[in-house]
Amino acid sequence: MKRSLGGVLLAIALALGVSAAPARAVDTAQAMAGVNYQEVKGNLYSWCGFPGPCGVPTSAIILLEKQGPSEVILGDTFTYQIQISNRSAMDMIAVNLDDVLPEDFEVQSIDPEPTSRDDSGKLFWNLGTIPAKTAKRISITGRPLKVGCMVTTSRAKICYEMPLPLAVRVVKCNVDVGMQLPEVAELCDQIPMKLTAYNVGSGVATTTVITNDLPEGLVTMDGKTSLNIAIGTLPVKGQKTIIVPLRALRPGMYSNTAVITADRDCTGEATDTVQVIAANLELAAAAPADGYINTDIPYRIQVTNKGDAPARDVCVIQTIAGDFKITNISDGGKFDKKRVVWNIACIMPGESRTLCLNGISACEGPVMSTFTVNARCAESKTAKHTLYLRGVAGVLTSVQDNCDPVQLGGMVTYTVTASNTGSSADTNLQYSITLDEGMEYVSGSGTTPVVRASERELRFEPVPVLNKGQTAVWKITVRATGEGDKRFTAHLLSDQLQTPVSKSESTNFYEPNMQVVVAE
Repeated sequence: MKRSLGGVLLAIALALGVSAAPARAVDTAQAMAGVNYQEVKGNLYSWCGFPGPCGVPTSAIILLEKQGPSEVILGDTFTYQIQISNRSAMDMIAVNLDDVLPEDFEVQSIDPEPTSRDDSGKLFWNLGTIPAKTAKRISITGRPLKVGCMVTTSRAKICYEMPLPLAVRVVKCNVDVGMQLPEVAELCDQIPMKLTAYNVGSGVATTTVITNDLPEGLVTMDGKTSLNIAIGTLPVKGQKTIIVPLRALRPGMYSNTAVITADRDCTGEATDTVQVIAANLELAAAAPADGYINTDIPYRIQVTNKGDAPARDVCVIQTIAGDFKITNISDGGKFDKKRVVWNIACIMPGESRTLCLNGISACEGPVMSTFTVNARCAESKTAKHTLYLRGVAGVLTSVQDNCDPVQLGGMVTYTVTASNTGSSADTNLQYSITLDEGMEYVSGSGTTPVVRASERELRFEPVPVLNKGQTAVWKITVRATGEGDKRFTAHLLSDQLQTPVSKSESTNFYEPNMQVVVAE
């Protein structure tokens, strides 16, 4: 229903004094005759309201107000404002306002711009709807062009509606489901899946069911691959949450989708993903493929986590078959009945651990080793290695080494012994020593001083007399610098010998031939 408020044709005169001297109050009173107005501290305020007569502005339901200065100086710019307020509980529609500009007034700006204007200077605004408890304001700025009393008149036309509703509630069934999985889970962890049924419609949801066909590799704790969960009735804005524990059969990225249904063809679905990670241990063992009895044999075991989860409770075992005496175990490993066991709390993804073991054997033949690594929630890996040990042929001469073979960089001491087993003394005994290539002289001492003649030549100061049954001894230490079967040779001359007598000792200098085996 629309009603024209013909009685609310609001005409307001705003008196503006524009003389060089202040306008007389009587001029303003004459111009504002029949209009509600007030003049306070140089500002003029006028109003008209409905229902009328409206003695004070606060009593109006619909209020038209205008305000501006009570007087201005000729040529000065000033602004006056028009405001229409809807103080009722209903919207005002089709609101139109016009304002007659005063004569001899130069307009500089209008906000908002009028909808239209005519040649007489009248401005028109189509303000549309003014919602309940709101207002609209118009500001007009300009300057007067002559002295006098300027009058501007505004009028408003208003229609309003009176709705008479009849409300019939129409509801719709609408359900939805939420799914929440952890972003990351380890292979042996329980994976909690949170399912929540929501009634997002405007009516009660009945016979509500959540179904879920799990992706391959993801099952419930009792091994099921699908779910059918009866929710029943959900009230408006109601919800119900269920926690379903899952487990993964293998690492990977799993995308899972659950579907919710209810009566009246209501349906919804939700998808979430979980990354299942696991440790992946690789084992590599390095040791010589062959060696010598009674020499140090090194083993190096490297365990690397190539997976994307920490490897926890790692256990590395080396089982040794054969007569092998262990001399050193690194990283807190324990020896127990032919087995060496290392326990490692955790190996992070991408991290490696190197374990060391050393030992010797007095027996020729093969020494078999089996290496195994396992950890919680990780596949066990195994590697095998065979070491072949052989003995060193020894020659009993007057020159003897204290160890054979010798690893490169190691040192060996040769003992040169001169024993008089004859029946008379020998005089003026002189020894010269030849070092094979790959031997580096370190030190020497003995019955007489040792003199270095050149890089690979030594000589002993002469022994004046070596009586029957007496022995002269020298010890020469050299460093192994080259690989191979090396000779340490002693040449003896004396007053009783016309030509030198030479004795050599063979010593094997070697570098271990490391063999790496990798678990598959």
